[in-house]
Amino acid sequence: MTAARSTGGPPWGPPDPRGGGSIAFDRAAGYYDQSRGLPAGVDGQVADRIEAAVGPGARLLELGVGTGRIALPLHRRGRRVVGVDLSLPMLDRYRAKATALGLPPPVVLRADASRLPFRDGCVDAVLEVHVLHLVPAWREALAEVRRVLAPGGTVLIGRGGGRHGGDGPRERVRHRFQELTAAAGAGARQHVGVEDDAHKVAALVALGGTAEELEPVAWEDQESYAQALREMEGRVYSYQWRLPDQVWRSAVTRLRAEVQADHPDLDAPYTSRHRFNLTAIRF
Repeated sequence: MTAARSTGGPPWGPPDPRGGGSIAFDRAAGYYDQSRGLPAGVDGQVADRIEAAVGPGARLLELGVGTGRIALPLHRRGRRVVGVDLSLPMLDRYRAKATALGLPPPVVLRADASRLPFRDGCVDAVLEVHVLHLVPAWREALAEVRRVLAPGGTVLIGRGGGRHGGDGPRERVRHRFQELTAAAGAGARQHVGVEDDAHKVAALVALGGTAEELEPVAWEDQESYAQALREMEGRVYSYQWRLPDQVWRSAVTRLRAEVQADHPDLDAPYTSRHRFNLTAIRF
């Protein structure tokens, strides 16, 4: 993730988009884990999948390490993980979480994914989860990944999971919000970088890798329409940040009216099923 220090403003506004046009996450640091975090126990299962794919002794680099939602369980196990991110508040949050657990400070650097400050062939595995859709120079980032990867190394592309996704109220509300903004002519493209994970995998295969789908981590949790509306109205997701304010306000106003009409008890719990998927690209 790419960012400079926050300069104030509303907590949902787009952070300073320096860094080649990449989407910055400085202002999301305070709520990132609440809106994208993995449930307790699930994070450990994801760490299990990563370790099984790359080996417990692998030197691992995570692009866009952020608050450590993926890296922290590995760091807790004593694995060698280096994280890069351009958002200093996100890295500060990761450090604070490690300190609260009595762990040594995580090894993190403020760096751009398209210009990695590492020598050739210095890591055994690279992990990317929900990052390159924020990076216009995503092909350059993948070329850098290939450069720093040791012979026989593995790239892991993760997708899904967290509190954004699944098949419950949050996903339904998100889908309807995007329909409303698209109807207003403002929802044609959500991403400034790569459009989807298939493009990442195809690009890495073109660089000489062989792709393998790993066993997903699946779980269920409880969601409500009240929670889903609060997130839309809080403008917590990056695809909302680039919308004109008037379009965003109109969409969330209509969205709340529709949801309240269809679901009078907004606090009623609904079961949502989630999956965290990993693709291993081996070189």
